[in-house]
Amino acid sequence: MKKLIIFGIGQISEVAHYFFREDSEYEIAGFTANSSFINRELHLGLPIIPFEDILERCPPDEFKMFIAVGYEKMNLARRGKLESARALGYDIAHYVSSRAFVPNNFKARDNLFLLENNNVQPYATIGENVTLWSGNHIGHHSVIENDVFVSSQVVISGSVRVGRASFLGVNATIGDNISVGAENIIGAGSLIMKDTDDKAIFKADPTYRSRITSDRLRSF
Repeated sequence: MKKLIIFGIGQISEVAHYFFREDSEYEIAGFTANSSFINRELHLGLPIIPFEDILERCPPDEFKMFIAVGYEKMNLARRGKLESARALGYDIAHYVSSRAFVPNNFKARDNLFLLENNNVQPYATIGENVTLWSGNHIGHHSVIENDVFVSSQVVISGSVRVGRASFLGVNATIGDNISVGAENIIGAGSLIMKDTDDKAIFKADPTYRSRITSDRLRSF
């Protein structure tokens, strides 16, 4: 089995550990993080190796690395750790769930994290360092650029371009033939029906609480 080191010791690293362990050819050898973030020796029963020591203890000719970091700083924190690992000579792993639909000729790029029930239609392209959480639809001929985080139940329609380092919240919908600018935040439940500028933020109206309480309903 291929040996893997996971960068990160937070919740996303725990999710990555689960899926790589249960649904990949990798043997997870341990975790790594910058020493200033380490406050224990083990994570999920495996050693945490300071990133400053990783090259000596886990040489890149024997180990691959996966960066299990969220969307902090518009995904650029994850990008920075990826580039640091590459600079040390590590090949970067990716994960595509066996319970996702992807075309036969789909190319999975470095640090892709594509979870269960995603539907990637033919001719769609997904860049590197992209996270696709559970249950999204990626329409035909669409392009997701590098360093994007897509939450869950997001609909990206046909021939859409999602710009670099963007974040798409739960249940967001992007209409056909739309270009989303770089570093956009598309909030949960947003509906995007025209092109967006770089660094744009979209926020859907929340559902408001009724003035009456549930015990006052005559029937339910």
